This record gives sequence, structure tokens and C-alpha cells, in this order.
Amino acid sequence: MKRLRTLSWMSLEQLERLVRDAEALRIRRLNTIFSEGQASNRVYIMLSGVAKLSILNREERVLVSLVGPGEVFGVSSLLPNAIRPFRCDAFTDCTVAIVQPEVFVETTLGIPRELLSRVLDVTVGRWWMMLLRYANFVGLGLRERLAGALLEVGNKFGVEDARGVLLTLKLTHEDLADLVGASRQRTTVQLKEFENEQALIRDGRRMIIVPHKLLRKSAERIATLEQLERSIPNVGQQIQHSKRRQAPLPGSRDGR
Repeated sequence: MKRLRTLSWMSLEQLERLVRDAEALRIRRLNTIFSEGQASNRVYIMLSGVAKLSILNREERVLVSLVGPGEVFGVSSLLPNAIRPFRCDAFTDCTVAIVQPEVFVETTLGIPRELLSRVLDVTVGRWWMMLLRYANFVGLGLRERLAGALLEVGNKFGVEDARGVLLTLKLTHEDLADLVGASRQRTTVQLKEFENEQALIRDGRRMIIVPHKLLRKSAERIATLEQLERSIPNVGQQIQHSKRRQAPLPGSRDGR
């Protein structure tokens, strides 16, 4: 570890503590170092070899990045309550050092990990979520991308409603089209389809989303839901809330 250029800025005392507290692990080629969905509770330092980070997109794995000697990875563990968004596999035979995030932060910065996590959460946290969003949306169809965008807007700018999640941010069809990288015409058609399925409810100029119905008829539903839960905080709570008994809609048989 002392020979790695990426850690050359650290003092001898810091390096010795990392070496003392780290666990060195040899991993054979193609074996998994960590999997997506696991609790993110360790920092990794690549001592030798190469690893690859990938994400499951539909039923295929998409390469996100390669990790070489000296690189620090698994850094989602520095964020509060993080879950691994990617899977990491040994691309060649590897040797990695595994360190608890508390030890890594206190050794390198001299501050408690909790303080760093709070700062990262309100600074780079949103950029991290943006990275996950676009990594998860690669290859998805318009329906899945639009459902994800609506869920993300609902998470940040929504309030719970008896019918679902009321969006407090006013968005035009053109705004939503820009968010998902589609034409306004195609976006309008998809929004109308959501309305027909009662996954999207109009209340004057306001929109109410019904999260569990947004994903109900998608052919990619299971994969998409898992991806969205990794990239959009609290989406699971949104979905569970919308599954509860909803208030009858005006004009319906129960809500005359």
C-alpha cells in the first residue's frame, strides 16, 4: 500500500494505520468482490490487478468502469445509509485492501465519518443520484424512463395524497420530454397512456402520480423497480403508500 502513487500524499503514520486496520484479500479472476443491493459498509483499495464495475440493465450487464491498482472504490460507503448500486467483479486476479469507512475517513482526514457523510449528502449526494439515474436508465424504453422521472420528481417535489403523490412542481409535457430525452409528442402519448391506466391523475393543472401503477404493466417491471429503488431514495415508500386504499375519484361509481 505504501508504494501506491495515489496514496503518496499520506504520512507514514497514516499509511501504517491503514495497513494495520485493513484486511488484504486475494480474489480470483471473475469472482465477485461485492454485489449490487448489498449494504455499502466497506471501502476498497486495489493493490494489484484489475476489477470491473457493472450494472444490471434489463437482463444484461453493462460495464460502468474498470478499477486499476491504487484506485479507491466502493466509496458509496462514505454516504449515509448507502446501498451498493454496482456489482464489482475481478477482471484479473486481484489483491484488495478492505477498510471500514470510519477508519478510512478518520485516518485520511482526521474527522469522524459521520461528519463527512453529512457534508457529502448535501453536496455531492445529488450528483451521485444523477449518476445512478442515468446509469440505470441506459437502454430503457420511454415508458420506463418517464415513470422513473415522475417518481424522482415525486420524491423531491411531491406530497402524499389520498390518491397517490401530488406533484407540487408544475411541469409541462415539454419539460418532461427534456427530462427523459424524448420528443414532446411521444411524451404526451405516453402520459395519456398513464392517465388511461390511472397511474397519472389530473387535478386541474396539477398532476398526481400513483407510483405502483406507473410500473404495473411494464414488461421490464421487476428490473426497473429494482433499478429505481437503487437510484431514487424513498421510491419504495412511495409505491407502498400508493398501494393503500385510495380515495374515490370524482365521477367514479364510489365517488359520485
